[in-house]
Amino acid sequence: MLLEVEFDEPGLFNRFVQRVNRAPIVWTIGLMIPVYMFAFSLAFIALASDPYFESPVITFLLLLAAASAAMSYHWFFSRYQRVSPFGQFLQFSFGLLPVVGGFCILVISRMAVL
Repeated sequence: MLLEVEFDEPGLFNRFVQRVNRAPIVWTIGLMIPVYMFAFSLAFIALASDPYFESPVITFLLLLAAASAAMSYHWFFSRYQRVSPFGQFLQFSFGLLPVVGGFCILVISRMAVL
């Protein structure tokens, strides 16, 4: 299957997209681990530094940065990685992980306040 890319000129981004589609599982897992470690570290720092949401702006900004890192990773792979159904399944299942995990963390932190 040929990949249709929006850009015609051969640039660095196009070569990266072609490499991702040559070995999609390697790139999916190889980038998933560091991106998620970074995102979960930011989320942990945000919630550990202010567990009762006394300064919600800083907590919100750190959680926003963590969510943006994870979602930009998933956006890139869902947009440009099209050759592996297993890679797409990994994207879908791990894309739900921060949503469900974040919801559980917020519910637990609200229960601790009460």
